[in-house]
Amino acid sequence: MSIFSKLVKPYRRGEKHFERGRAAESRGDFGKAREYFLEGAAAFDEHFEAEPVTGAGVRPSHLVMAGVCYVRIGRDEDGLRVLRECLSRKEIPDAFLNAGYAAAQLGRADEAAELWSGYPSWAGQRVVERALKEQVRLIRSGGADLGAACEAVARAVQEQDRTNARDRNFREAGRRTSEFRQGY
Repeated sequence: MSIFSKLVKPYRRGEKHFERGRAAESRGDFGKAREYFLEGAAAFDEHFEAEPVTGAGVRPSHLVMAGVCYVRIGRDEDGLRVLRECLSRKEIPDAFLNAGYAAAQLGRADEAAELWSGYPSWAGQRVVERALKEQVRLIRSGGADLGAACEAVARAVQEQDRTNARDRNFREAGRRTSEFRQGY
């Protein structure tokens, strides 16, 4: 660490580690992703010591990034608490997704179904949306194994990341995306 690292605000370090963690996940480097999420969680812990989670100075984007970091490292109670606070301020798709995941990890099936059913269709993440609808259906029918539900959601997130990267590459190359439902 350099002498200047102490000048960087904790939420900035948290943001950077969150972004690096998501990039590592997208590459399939889950060990490195966990390291980044651990560092991100520590930075957000420091931020929340100075500014309470419910404080006006904490932005919803910081709450969702912190919540994702917490959930990825297994701090599901903390993640659920922070993501619920985020959702009380602003409907961010990743907050629904990860709060539901945390609730499922904690064995709270009804809460997971409630959160996952709130995932907004305007997010445009069709792979994730389909997986969440299927898991909600299974939970509400009483036939859901929450561990399997979490695995299915994690696989859907990975598949969505690959789909998003492929579509981004199509757009950058000047071609239309692979989405066939666009009607043009």
